[in-house]
Amino acid sequence: MDQPGTTRSIEINRMSITWELDQGRMLTFGNPAVTLWLRPSLERLFRPLVAEMGIPLFRLLVAHESSAGAEEDYRAMVTTLGSTFDEGFLAWGACVSASGWGSFALPVFDRAARRAVVAVTNPWELAMQRELPDHERWGCPFLQGKIIGIFSRAFGVNCWADEVGARVDGSSSYIEFHVHADDRTIPDEIAALRGDQRAEAQRKLAEVTRTWRESEERQRAILSSISEVVFTLDPEGRFTSYHVPEELADVYAPSEAVLGRTLDEVLPRRSADAMRAALAQVLSSGRAESLSYDRVHSGEIRFFSARMSVLRCAGGAVAGVTVIERDLSERLAAERALAERIEIIARQQETIRALSTPVLEVWEGVLALPIIGAVDSQRAAAITEDVLGALVRTQARCVILDLTGVEEIDAATADHFAKIARAVALLGAESRICGIRPAVATAMTAVDAAPAQAKTYSTLRSALMSVIRPSR
Repeated sequence: MDQPGTTRSIEINRMSITWELDQGRMLTFGNPAVTLWLRPSLERLFRPLVAEMGIPLFRLLVAHESSAGAEEDYRAMVTTLGSTFDEGFLAWGACVSASGWGSFALPVFDRAARRAVVAVTNPWELAMQRELPDHERWGCPFLQGKIIGIFSRAFGVNCWADEVGARVDGSSSYIEFHVHADDRTIPDEIAALRGDQRAEAQRKLAEVTRTWRESEERQRAILSSISEVVFTLDPEGRFTSYHVPEELADVYAPSEAVLGRTLDEVLPRRSADAMRAALAQVLSSGRAESLSYDRVHSGEIRFFSARMSVLRCAGGAVAGVTVIERDLSERLAAERALAERIEIIARQQETIRALSTPVLEVWEGVLALPIIGAVDSQRAAAITEDVLGALVRTQARCVILDLTGVEEIDAATADHFAKIARAVALLGAESRICGIRPAVATAMTAVDAAPAQAKTYSTLRSALMSVIRPSR
């Protein structure tokens, strides 16, 4: 019935509803109330809570708070709405249906057996969840808690209400609550669930801790097997981790003197400047950088190289750089020693080569080359180079190759001697070959490498005499 002014009232199914329009208020049974859309308003209000707490805990907490107001509902049923409990309950159901709670029925009520079945068509909670997938729906915990509280008082013992047959079909929905005496209480169920959740949380924490410790142990084992120094720097150049292998402990400062300090506080200025510049470049480009530097330790200059790469935290954000530093001092010293030894060996080989194939000017305009030992292709090429070089330098008119000290040669070397004779002839000089042993002669004839441009003699003396006193 409309009232004059800004107040309006109406009664439906014995529920009084009043609107105080000038105050912006709505009252049911004299208590403040509000009208909200089930979707999306209430659904969006509850969904994040369900997601945060999980469906089981959310249901129990809602049921607990709903059950807490059942005393008032029960008194209204038995003292106001009906002469018997079942009559009052159905009257109460008709009353709250006017607020959109759903249509209530009581198909089973057995006080002696302390058993009942409450059927609700279009319960507001299922209507709110109509658009959700089945696995995201949380049922009707508000109505469950209300029914548990009401029937526990009606039967005079602790009761429980199981949700049965919940369904959502198109625009309608339906659910039943099977009520029975039970030792379970909502507070006990909440305590048990939270205990289980704490135990599970502790188990997961223990698992994470174990995994983290295993990972840390693996990282330490990996680091201990690395012979390089490994450390990390934050973007400001401050040391955040520091590993030095045992064999280098006497070269590097201990970790307690490094961690938390900056490059400028730990390294000499020149090394710190170089590393700080590389740090800025790596953070700017995101690419790894390499650098080399030296610093003095115990009066000795030591040489280092470092590889710097971007260090990212678990979320992918840049946390600084990782530096792998190598002490190159011993390697460089070994390389220098090896280079010096190679140079000495090369000089010795050159001396030996010069002594083994000396080019002698035995007479004016006459060169003699006594060859001793085995001759391979490499030595034959060196002999050619020496002979032609001396021939050009001295402007000699004759070259005598003395093969007395050569016991055997291969086919390639035999051919090489023939080429020497031809090369000497091209430079305008004569060739004499002496001291050819039978095996050498055999090798030359086998490959048809007898030097046509060179005269042959049995001894060096006869070859030299042929040049000094040529036949008339």
